Amino acid sequence: MRIALGGILHETNTFRKQDARLADFEVMHAQKLLKAHEGVRSYIGGMLDAAATLGAEVVPTTFASAEAGGVIEDGVYTSMLRELLVGIEQAMPVDAVALALHGAGVARGIGNIEIDICRKVRRLVGPNVKIVITLDLHGNLDASLSEVVDAAFGTNFHPHTDMFERGQDAINILPELLSGRFVPKMHIEKLPILLVTATTMYGPMAAVNELCRAIEEDPDIIACTFFHGFVWTDTPDTGPAVLVVANGDVQKARAAAQRVARFVWERRDQFRPNAVPPETAIETALKSEDWPVAVLDGGDDPGGGCPGDGTHLLRAMLNANLSATCFAAMFDPSVVAQAHAAGVGATIEVELGGKTDIRHGEPIAATAYVKTLSDGHFLCQSPMGEGSQVTVGRAARLQVGGIDVIVVSERHQPIDAEIFLIHGIDVSRYHIIALKCTNHWRAGFAKIIKRDFLADSPGIMSRDLSNHSYERVSRPIWPLDEAVQYQPE
Repeated sequence: MRIALGGILHETNTFRKQDARLADFEVMHAQKLLKAHEGVRSYIGGMLDAAATLGAEVVPTTFASAEAGGVIEDGVYTSMLRELLVGIEQAMPVDAVALALHGAGVARGIGNIEIDICRKVRRLVGPNVKIVITLDLHGNLDASLSEVVDAAFGTNFHPHTDMFERGQDAINILPELLSGRFVPKMHIEKLPILLVTATTMYGPMAAVNELCRAIEEDPDIIACTFFHGFVWTDTPDTGPAVLVVANGDVQKARAAAQRVARFVWERRDQFRPNAVPPETAIETALKSEDWPVAVLDGGDDPGGGCPGDGTHLLRAMLNANLSATCFAAMFDPSVVAQAHAAGVGATIEVELGGKTDIRHGEPIAATAYVKTLSDGHFLCQSPMGEGSQVTVGRAARLQVGGIDVIVVSERHQPIDAEIFLIHGIDVSRYHIIALKCTNHWRAGFAKIIKRDFLADSPGIMSRDLSNHSYERVSRPIWPLDEAVQYQPE
């Protein structure tokens, strides 16, 4: 069995003013792709593991990925797609193509990139080559995806600790597809809802997952996945969906998907966005009797495309005169350069953060002590992406008042404690850990943080949906339109 492997992975926040450029992407080819993912808990890491177990021949093509950001520049997307298609063409003949995609990628002038990629790959390889893909549960799925791919596997968990397993699934199904023992029939059921991100570790999302796993106990149901969608992407496809792959029976796939969709719809009030300002979140956190606790910078999460230099939360923390507090990670290359020039032990006057736009807050004028400097390189230790190389560029630990602030040269979503550790911080000794991360931290900090408090702000990931100007989402849609009804076909 010969498999071409690649993909383009990007989560697009269309409310971000800055487009995603080629410099934002890490583009890997051939052996570099294999080396970066072998033994890593990523989608492609899982694909490689399963292929090795099956004795399949893997032909690496092109894999391009970036931190979530703005709409991908047209020329950038076109260039990356061309490289992917050329790589697949050069790998032919193949039995299958395995692609690691996201589901909420948007390119300027193109729209949904996942359906565009899959259509063009299908046109290239023809009807007989199997196409399998992995997707992020925050994908905004185009329902016509079922017409161009053979099987799709989305992460079930948030944090995405199962990327590796979904990559394995995509490869492990191929012998069944190629032999004809499985004849995949896929159905994608869309819901007229906008859902903000929520963990699947507990609460209503955990209940949805339990139903999906129960449905998968049917031997003819290959996969049942609830996609939350990505509410900060303004497209006609924005919103949750249920994807079911059944063996030979599209009616069974549709019935299962609609069962999950009705379950979610009937409980939609449990998914209403909750948003409190930073001052309220801090005040509540200080009442905790069990430490450490996390305060989350929900309106400025780089993992959802935000600039990462928002100052609303940090300013509120400084105004509250907090101590025993650490914060990661503020994106500000100019302040990092200033700290490195001054050296460890220096005291510097900074204008910290707030350099992208006024929406995320103005710069904070402060006196800062340079405690630690680093090159910003470390290995991810979280179950989400464990073993992968992480770089935040040159970085600095600044002490501002009673707060240790990690400042980085590249946007960073802290999903484990490593960004603190490389700067000499043991977070378990602190009372409050402030993170520019909404949910993915839960896996990496699970044994450390006792409680969490979300601090909302007017940033481009605000949970107050009235802060966003939706122009392209399909209307009516809940909760923007309370009178909408879900009518399954």
